Amino acid sequence: MKSIKLLLCLIFSSSSFAATQYVTDNLTIFMHSGPSLEYRIIGALAVGTDVNALEYNEETKFMQVKTNAGKTGWVKLSELQQQPPANVLLPKIQKELAAAKNTLKRANNSHEQTVSNKDQEIIDKDKLIARLRLEKKALEESVAELEALNVEFDILKETKESRMMMEWLMYGGSILFFGILFGLILPFLPRRKKSNSGW
Repeated sequence: MKSIKLLLCLIFSSSSFAATQYVTDNLTIFMHSGPSLEYRIIGALAVGTDVNALEYNEETKFMQVKTNAGKTGWVKLSELQQQPPANVLLPKIQKELAAAKNTLKRANNSHEQTVSNKDQEIIDKDKLIARLRLEKKALEESVAELEALNVEFDILKETKESRMMMEWLMYGGSILFFGILFGLILPFLPRRKKSNSGW
């Protein structure tokens, strides 16, 4: 039974430590030639160094790791973690934050420019509306003046027609009057006698 549990622990341990590990936030950690502090130090690893986990010693809690340069050694498991440490992530986060700030700044500038353009469009439209109203008022005044002139022309036309009718009536009346007068006077005018000739 103990052997089965030990086997399961080894399987579980080997599967959970097979992924890439990172040196923790300690400034440096030391690599040993064996799975305990009793073995000599063969090198040091800086914070954030990524290493490949090879083997885990359950008894001493040491992990055998291999660096990207190909160097193999043992380090304490407590000095490893599966996520990059804060001092490694911080520059990346700061870079992403700066990029986000720049994007936000550009978006704000674009928004402000859009608002400014809209405000200018509104001002231009207000000016256009004011100018069109002035032009409309001037046209209405011109129409009123033309209507007044049209009325005057109509009155002058009617007056002229009435005057012409009066002139024709007076002219016709004068002719009639003188015709009647001539007809009344004509019988009283002396007539020449016809000469009696033998013809």
